[in-house]
Amino acid sequence: MTDLRLRIAYLVAGALAWLAFVVLGLRRRVVRENLERSFPQWSAAERRAVQREFVRRQGEVAAEVLYAPRLGAAELRERVVITNPELLPPPGAPRPVILVGAHHCNAEWMVLRASLELGERLVALYKPQGSARADRWLRSLRTRFGARLVAAKSVLQELARMRNVGGIGLLADQVPRTSPEKHWTEFLGQRTAFYMGPELLGRALRAQVCIVRMRRLGRGRYDMTLEPLNQPGEKLPHGEVTERYARALERWIREDPAGWWWTHRRWKELKKR
Repeated sequence: MTDLRLRIAYLVAGALAWLAFVVLGLRRRVVRENLERSFPQWSAAERRAVQREFVRRQGEVAAEVLYAPRLGAAELRERVVITNPELLPPPGAPRPVILVGAHHCNAEWMVLRASLELGERLVALYKPQGSARADRWLRSLRTRFGARLVAAKSVLQELARMRNVGGIGLLADQVPRTSPEKHWTEFLGQRTAFYMGPELLGRALRAQVCIVRMRRLGRGRYDMTLEPLNQPGEKLPHGEVTERYARALERWIREDPAGWWWTHRRWKELKKR
């Protein structure tokens, strides 16, 4: 029954993704322009192939997110394997680890899988939704295995009141529109602003920052690998941790371009420079 429900979700979400992107043209221009910006050396046929695979994968991810409220712990552990769980902080660790993800593969399953290991010791940062109903659904989904959700804007104040925090999870490949501090670097062949929250949070807490790579193995199958961006107590130049994040993310996107979130208007900031 479990597999049947997920198979049905794949069929429905896949059809809706095809209708939205191919028939109605939702964000089609954004996806096309982003791929042209990032891979100018590719032929038009190569970019179209990635765009088609991206649409198919978006349908997969949508189905998996809709299925997530029914996803049990045992099935989630089977579908998403953490390759190096020894890098996760043990109970009683003196400092949390900053776990930084990206919109690559299935970020929702990534949060749920990390919370299976850390439970309430995981604090996941998020942006509250404009719709109260959507916000309730999102909070219910991301906290179902014990994680605590905190609005990113109030993280330091909230952390000061919390105890037993082992990991702080957040995504860091958004456009840093409201961030007072940005890190500019060359990313996918163009000047790109990066959100510095993970680096600044790690510095404030004297914590290690690890980027979490989610790699697609097949439909509904992933592995997660933690890659340290610094070492505990390591003194690095300002912006270095963020630069390392950008380089790792760029490498993953080049290896699996269809897995990234190309519908996002990632380079809006260029117009302001």
